[in-house]
Amino acid sequence: MARSYLPDGDHVVRHIPATMVDRDPNTNAVRGCFPQAFELRKNEEYLSTSWLEFFCGSFLECIAAVAAAMSKTRKIGPQHAFAVGNVGGVRAACAEYGMEVRILHEPNDDNPAYTAVRRYKSDEIELLELLASDAWSRMVEAVQIRDIYGPWPGRVR
Repeated sequence: MARSYLPDGDHVVRHIPATMVDRDPNTNAVRGCFPQAFELRKNEEYLSTSWLEFFCGSFLECIAAVAAAMSKTRKIGPQHAFAVGNVGGVRAACAEYGMEVRILHEPNDDNPAYTAVRRYKSDEIELLELLASDAWSRMVEAVQIRDIYGPWPGRVR
């Protein structure tokens, strides 16, 4: 399938597991995500995301469609969340640290909205903090969308 660059005005979505969701200890409300949610794992060459605008509908319907596509290859639990980042904002944040990232739509059979943030390095904690607090600061909890396209069998309960 063909690859294409995402426009700066569009958005990418990153799955945030429960251990990376920053919650208020008193109310359990989501405050954001920890910077480590944007760290590459050992042997990873790019950051995995999905393109929000690939799908049609309201904001929450599009997030739910992204989650449904992601659920084909990963477990999505009720305490998980999704961070939404503006493509231009992610590119600008990375540029502050000398990275000219490429954000590419790379559809695959499991996830037609699959996107990769390439030329990305996660060795600067300050960059990860900037991504978590600014470029990728909009959060949606899995439980907010489970009834739109879920619950996904064996996934969100």
